Amino acid sequence: MSVAPSLKLDERLPGRIRPDLSALRAALEELGSPHLHFDSVLVVGTNGKGSTAVMLEAVVREHGLTTGLFTSPHLIRVEERVRLDGVPVDTGLLARQLARLARFPDLTYFETITAAAFSIFAESGVSVAVLEAGMGGSWDATRLAGSEIAGLTNVGTDHRRWLGRERSEIARDKGGAIAAAAYGVIGDDVDPALLADLEAPRARPAAELVERIVIDDRSFRLEWAGGRADISSSMPGRHQAANAQLALALALETVAAGWLPELDPHLVERALEGAEWPGRLSVHRVAGREVLVDCAHNLEAAQALAGFLARSDRRYNLLFSCLEDKPVEEMAAALRPQVGEVVICPLADERAMDLGRILAAFPGAARAASPLEALREIRDPVLAAGSVRLAGALLAYADEEEAR
Repeated sequence: MSVAPSLKLDERLPGRIRPDLSALRAALEELGSPHLHFDSVLVVGTNGKGSTAVMLEAVVREHGLTTGLFTSPHLIRVEERVRLDGVPVDTGLLARQLARLARFPDLTYFETITAAAFSIFAESGVSVAVLEAGMGGSWDATRLAGSEIAGLTNVGTDHRRWLGRERSEIARDKGGAIAAAAYGVIGDDVDPALLADLEAPRARPAAELVERIVIDDRSFRLEWAGGRADISSSMPGRHQAANAQLALALALETVAAGWLPELDPHLVERALEGAEWPGRLSVHRVAGREVLVDCAHNLEAAQALAGFLARSDRRYNLLFSCLEDKPVEEMAAALRPQVGEVVICPLADERAMDLGRILAAFPGAARAASPLEALREIRDPVLAAGSVRLAGALLAYADEEEAR
């Protein structure tokens, strides 16, 4: 993944994590508390946060509000993380905000880009910002915005080192963000057995606000008091219907909070059908090849991908790699029965998993020297999955091709 040279973020160690908000809070106060100058909605969860945030931002923007959108990680360029009215922020604007943060050298990579986003949203005068949490919910940098509305997509098993070994512990951590919001919404994909662990008794189930009727992997219907939307989504996979349901439920809470009037079903349809999020079962042309790209970077995402593949009339060949903290054996168990040949490759990341372990999880897989070499070796049709880093590496090459 490339970063504009002027942004100088890599020296802050992208993989560094600090479960403490005091340094960022102090920096934001010194900057004039930009995080308190706009309304915001926070989206937390293990998977689907980005898709939900993108769809929610689209719905709010279609209804006339000026918006900010903060997501992570990026696929190709860091500017993707900060958007104004759906458009990635200008490199020069982001660079200027990051330069202001140079006097806070102790901030982590994620804290720095979060602070920059807050400042850009405040200075741009956005009406509402949609924020995707980076990790967990209790001490994530996005929490400092004090979002009045918050939604939870699901509770999986990623990031156990930081969030807890048991799903109940992870649920308590993510539930902190929902409990702190005046309007909390719990997605349909949250295991009912974990509801008590969330410790968010005021939060409402998304299904209480929006009914979801799934038709197939691209089509679904959403119904709410006073409206109905029939959606043909650009983001395939039945899990996206659940993300859309949560996004619409959160949009209804912006109505309850007085930020928007009643939702217009036509605008909802236009927003949800137009929302795009590359690397989530999206098709791209890379090195002259058509590639289905899905980040699928943890067990639950791999299982959702496997479900999609089981319903597909095509048998894809898998190009795979992942980071060292992922349960590759379980991911392989979900994916291997649904694909043909497998080619694995290394990632240009200090946290990349050793290829020997990946090869052991996919016995008989071929091994390539890079994602591009793997693409040259594998037969059509091609599916690339296992990591955001892998998706970014391939899409960056596709981006370069299109630019020539």
